[in-house]
Order: sequence, then structure tokens, then C-alpha cells
Amino acid sequence: MKAKLWYGLLGLGILAGLFTAYRVYTVGFTLYAKTDVLVWTLPLSTYIFFSLTSAGLAFVSSIPVVFGIHRYDPIEKRTVYLEIAVLMGSFVCLILHIGAPLQVIYIFLSPNPASPLWWLAMLYHVYIVVLLLAFWRIHTAKVSRTLGVVIFLIAIGTSTTLGWLMGMTDARPTLNASFFSVYFPLTGFASGIAALLLFSLVSERLLGRSGSENAAALYNEMAKIMGVIAGVVLILFFWRTVIGGISSAGEDFRAFKHMIGSLPYHVELWLGLAAPTLLMLLPQIRKTAWGKITASFLVLLGMFAGRLEFVLSGVIRPLGQMAEGRPEFVTYMPTVYEVLVALAGFSVMFLVYTLGERYLRLETTPEH
Repeated sequence: MKAKLWYGLLGLGILAGLFTAYRVYTVGFTLYAKTDVLVWTLPLSTYIFFSLTSAGLAFVSSIPVVFGIHRYDPIEKRTVYLEIAVLMGSFVCLILHIGAPLQVIYIFLSPNPASPLWWLAMLYHVYIVVLLLAFWRIHTAKVSRTLGVVIFLIAIGTSTTLGWLMGMTDARPTLNASFFSVYFPLTGFASGIAALLLFSLVSERLLGRSGSENAAALYNEMAKIMGVIAGVVLILFFWRTVIGGISSAGEDFRAFKHMIGSLPYHVELWLGLAAPTLLMLLPQIRKTAWGKITASFLVLLGMFAGRLEFVLSGVIRPLGQMAEGRPEFVTYMPTVYEVLVALAGFSVMFLVYTLGERYLRLETTPEH
């Protein structure tokens, strides 16, 4: 009964996404809160959240395959499959953000190696193919180190290229390409570990499986790594705030200074970074399942809010001719359709993962 209810809820989420796709195709972007100033909104930030989480999972899956740390072998199959599920969710959000998915064909017909968007499109197409091949290899035979190395390199490429793409506009120094090309992979790694811990531990409890002592030790080690990474990201976040929001005397960072008082900024800071770091510093909490689940959820919640803060920091301040007759900062509230896009992305991700958990024996350890 619970499984039917779960599938039913996911089905409703996907139907909401299909309805939104139909409405966007027939009516247009007026359904979104997009304007000539707010060109990026919730669908894009959700795509970035999924994309970087998938890259972070690739970093985790590379630990046993690329770096030969074989005590991580038991999580290899689940990690690669979760990458696929998360990447499917990102594609849903990106397609609905674009509004005309068939336009992707033109990217192939008119290649432009000088464009980060072109590179990102190529990398994602190769990424999903290689991921599917890698998982099939794991499921039917054994791990391919070559495919694992390719996945690791593509994950570095997608996460850094995304920072390059978003920060290439000189007029918006808040989106600093040099900073985010480093910040994105690091926060993606934190999201990847958090997603794997959350899905693994929740799946064990919902399915009534008792993890082995080796699995428990591995989860504790991953929780410690997650806490360390969250702490490092917290330091970078602090310096970003000091340099861009407090110390800067110029006009360039006015948008970021404005976002420092926003809800997404504080959710990322206190719930997504400070709280998980503190929780994972305490061994008596880190070693408990509820402590790891709570910290993992908070990291993902903070990263989701952080992606929205990042997107809005770059667009809430009108520039040039767009600033005429407008306030210094525009306000943003997602529309129902934008929320449905995010809901559809999460529904697709959960459905793909649930089917894999049920039918593909994700808990098995592959051979090397």
C-alpha cells in the first residue's frame, strides 16, 4: 500500500511536469517569473543543483575505481545508479527551463568550441552514455576502470565548465568564473556524499535491511568527510561574503550585498553549512543513523538554496538600458509553474532511483 502511494505521488509529480511542458510550449515563458532582467529563475537553479550533485556522486564513485580505495566497493553500484537518477532530474529541469528542447539539435549542427555552452552540451551527452555503459558493466560483469576514469574526468569538466559559463559575463562580477569553477566542484562533492548517505540510510530503514559492520564504518567515514568538506565550503563561503559583500567598496557587488539579507543565503549558511559541520564534528552524533541522515538532508537543503542564491545574485540588479525606470533590485517569487518544474525533476529522480532500488540489487558489491 505504501509503495502504491509512493508511486502515485511520483506519477502526479511527473504529470505536473508534463502539463507544465505543454503549457510552456503553447503559451510561452509568461508562465514563469522570467523577465528581460530575471532571465534565470528556479528551474535553472534546480538544474544546477542536480547537475552538480551528479558530478559530486561521480567523484564519490571514482574513489574505488580511479583511486583504488577498495573499501568503497560496496557503494560503487548504488553511487553510479544514483548519478543516473540525479542526471535525469537535471535534464527535466533544463529542458523545461529552455522551453524548446528541440533547439538542442542546433548545437550539434553548429558546433562552437569557443562557447562553454557548446562544451557543456557535448559533455552531458557523453556523460549520460558513459554512465549507462558503466552501470551496465557493473550490473552484468564487473567495474571498468577506463569508464570510471572517463566519468571522473567528465564530472570535473561539467562542474568547472558550468562555473565558466555562468561567470563569463564581465558585467556581472558577482558570478566570478575563477571562484565558481573551484566552488562548484567542491560543493558538488559535498552534495554527492550527502545524497549517497541519505539515500543509502533511508533505503535501509524503509526496506528493513540491517547494514553490516563494514557498511556502518564506511558510512561513518563518509559522514566525517562530508563534515570536513562542509567546513571547507563554509570557509570559502565566509571569504566570498567578506570580499564580495562586506569589504568591497565598489558598485560591482551590490547585487550580492543585497542577497546577503535573503532567505536562500541564510538557509545555505546556517542550515546547509554551519549546522552539518557542527553535527559531524561531534562523534556521538556522527556515528548515529539519525545524525548522518539529518546532516545529509541539511547539506542538500542548503545546496539547493545556495544554487538559487547564486542564480539570483547575478540577475536581480538591472544593468544598462534595462535599469531605466526600474528599482535598483528587482524582486523574485517563483510561479506555480516554476515550482512544478522543480517538483517534476525531483519526481523523475525519485522514480528512477526507486525502480533501481527495487529491481537492480544496488546493494551488491561489483567485482574489479
